[in-house]
Amino acid sequence: MKTLLQALLLSALLCMAPARGAELFPFVLPWDDASVNLTNLAAWNAKPAGKNGFVTRCGSHLCVGSERIRFLGVNIVFGSVAPDHATADKLAARMARFGINIVRFHHMDSSPVPRGLLQKDMRTLDADMLERLDYFIAALKREGIYSNLNLHVGRKYPGFKDWGEPTPKYWKGVDNFFPPMIEMQREFARDLLLHRNPYTGNRYVDEPAVALIEINNENGLLREWRVGGLNDMSEPYRGELQQQWQRWLRARYKDSAALRAAWGLREEPLGAEMLAGAANVKGGEAGWNLQLVGGAQAALAQAADGSLTLAMQAPGKENWHTQLHQSRLAFKADQPYTLSFRARADRPLKIALQAMQAHAPWQHLWAQSIEIGTGWRDYRFSFAPSQGDEVARLTLGGLGLGTGQLQIQSVSLRPGGVLGLQAGELLEAGTVAILGSDELMSRTREQQRDWVQFLWDAESAYWTGFQRFLKTDLGARPLILGTQVSYSPAPIQGQLDVVDGHAYWQHPNFPGKPWDIDNWKIANTPMAGLDGAGTLADLALRRYPGKPFIVTEYNHSNPSHYQGEALPLAAAYGALQDWDGLFLYSYGAHDGKWDSGMIDRFFDSHANPVKMASFIAAAALFRRGDIAAARPANDPLPAQSVWIDSLRATYKMPAADLLGAPRNASLARQVSIATPAGPALPLPVKSDTGELLWGVDGVQGKTVVIDSPRSKGLIGARLGKAYDANGIELELLGARNDWGVLLATLIEGRDFASPGRVLISALGQVENTGQRWLDEKKTTVGRNFGSAPTVVEGLAARVRLPVAASRVRAWALDERGNRREEIRVTGSERATLEVGEAWRTLWYEVEIK
Repeated sequence: MKTLLQALLLSALLCMAPARGAELFPFVLPWDDASVNLTNLAAWNAKPAGKNGFVTRCGSHLCVGSERIRFLGVNIVFGSVAPDHATADKLAARMARFGINIVRFHHMDSSPVPRGLLQKDMRTLDADMLERLDYFIAALKREGIYSNLNLHVGRKYPGFKDWGEPTPKYWKGVDNFFPPMIEMQREFARDLLLHRNPYTGNRYVDEPAVALIEINNENGLLREWRVGGLNDMSEPYRGELQQQWQRWLRARYKDSAALRAAWGLREEPLGAEMLAGAANVKGGEAGWNLQLVGGAQAALAQAADGSLTLAMQAPGKENWHTQLHQSRLAFKADQPYTLSFRARADRPLKIALQAMQAHAPWQHLWAQSIEIGTGWRDYRFSFAPSQGDEVARLTLGGLGLGTGQLQIQSVSLRPGGVLGLQAGELLEAGTVAILGSDELMSRTREQQRDWVQFLWDAESAYWTGFQRFLKTDLGARPLILGTQVSYSPAPIQGQLDVVDGHAYWQHPNFPGKPWDIDNWKIANTPMAGLDGAGTLADLALRRYPGKPFIVTEYNHSNPSHYQGEALPLAAAYGALQDWDGLFLYSYGAHDGKWDSGMIDRFFDSHANPVKMASFIAAAALFRRGDIAAARPANDPLPAQSVWIDSLRATYKMPAADLLGAPRNASLARQVSIATPAGPALPLPVKSDTGELLWGVDGVQGKTVVIDSPRSKGLIGARLGKAYDANGIELELLGARNDWGVLLATLIEGRDFASPGRVLISALGQVENTGQRWLDEKKTTVGRNFGSAPTVVEGLAARVRLPVAASRVRAWALDERGNRREEIRVTGSERATLEVGEAWRTLWYEVEIK
């Protein structure tokens, strides 16, 4: 008995011990390959695209004719939208072989030729670039691949002066209400969409192979205002918004008296002082505390009169890395408070004032940014927090990226104050002020609601007006989408033909200058099995019910060890949610070097062998519908007033989870922005269809199981044992990170017990040769992404089929998907296949006779 127990204990310990994979080996998928073999899905595309008519909306989904269509696509960006003819033909054929049936043409307007379609004046389409774009779209059409044409993405409208560093990137938000910019958008749309493609014979407004026209990428007036992008807006933009605000008010209120009656005036006497005067220069809870993070260096001193001097000697890596705060505060929702102080600095600087939670998730209850000059100035703010909190703090922050000296005197925070119309604000004079996001809480709740409703109406008018222009004035027949629901409220976007979302798992964070290749990091952890469902919940809980929903940008960023999970997870749960489109961002190549044989930084994927190999399984899961859709819910939409109040209270676009819906519900059933509040769902979560299981305990993490009649898979941590997926046993035996993606996809045949052919995909770590991590946690490589060729890991795994070994043959496939070497199949009544690094491949073919 003792010997048996020892053996069992040893076996358990072996299962728990890390099962390390072998060294990485070169594996490069040719950029121009369209070999006809098991991995070529080109036959899945009806050719040419549009032969059965335009893509239309059939209820809440997309159709061609009477047939439902789902899109699996990629983004082509900047100058790569216009390759030479030979390259265009090769790209189209290769995309089709990977199951791609749509391309989103993105950033066409962002740069002048040769990186975009516009000439140096940024208004005139370049004839040579346009001709190459025409040919590329025609080549895609021949391969059964549709197009999504983006109108405004990154163009900085020529001739307009910004207001310095705070100006929103690409004039986001401003171009939703400023008429001259809207007219420039319409000019670009006319020139592009009324142009006749000589290779198809159609204008783009009449082209059935154009499935979608997208108005303005990642853009929205409400969001840009809410995040503070319009706070410092200068003329003529401020004046234009001011005029629109006055017209909106006059349409609703007779005069200033009616306005005051509706908005009210909140005036409460000042109460007791809430702050402690002493500076705790050594750190602690009482009084003013200096917080330094990320290498920031500063010193805090207090004079006899109580004034504070903050000497900032060295910056940190983010703006919050130097801050002063007082904790042990409590704030009540909608209770007026008054903050006052005197301040000066040795050079002009901006500081962020924040009443905020002193605990996770560290939400702001009130925030305002102010300029501090070199002379003494008195500051006074009255505000009413949007929500209360008993464990809160007052923070003076935003100082982490600078140096210099800040002096502060007579700081006071007291309950009470005056909220409402300020002196001189009159409807008759047109002087009722527009509000920055940092001024909102200095007004009554009724005024706040009116202001947010005005922005809502202005933004709604922009999107619906532009759709009307495209359809009525230009006669566009493709479907129209506006922007993404993380940038504009879903009820606004739901007025257009199609609703769209974007999501990235662990998008690189740039703590200093945006897109600084020497200063960025990723978390480098997997999403599979994570409690809260990661990006999947972010997308699903913003879906607008009753309209087609697509995701035109999705990725898990390189150089993450876990990026192979991206497409399989999104495809499986996108199918469960019954989405209509899924696009990887991006295909590449930003620099036009299609034959580079290496991964270009974070997102370009055409040369990423793990991402591209995963397209085959993703096409089966999503396009073919291997994962059944959950039943649609019929939950009523919340009233618009609920969204208005949500936008008053938070910087995020409204989503069902912000109103109490459990995030893990997106793993079990079909959800949307209408999904009601409910109790949390503990892991593991099984889908209502029974084909997906999220959050199974593995050796050092969580795993997701796919178990449908034609697709099986394990995505995540090694389980330490085989998993029986209704007759198919899958087991990850060894991996460098004790983590991997193992997928079995039936390409031909009825089921895994019948004659047919199966593709086994074993996807793990991928990187360029010579890639070098700069920190122990492996969160950044700086600019050290390495060079060609790409190298991959060969996962050790075992697959057992429900058929006799005598009926099965198997091969390791080469980079083109051709059979390279036959693999021995063992077992008797259950054919068993073991794969691993020795075969130096990511994919395998199994033939069942």
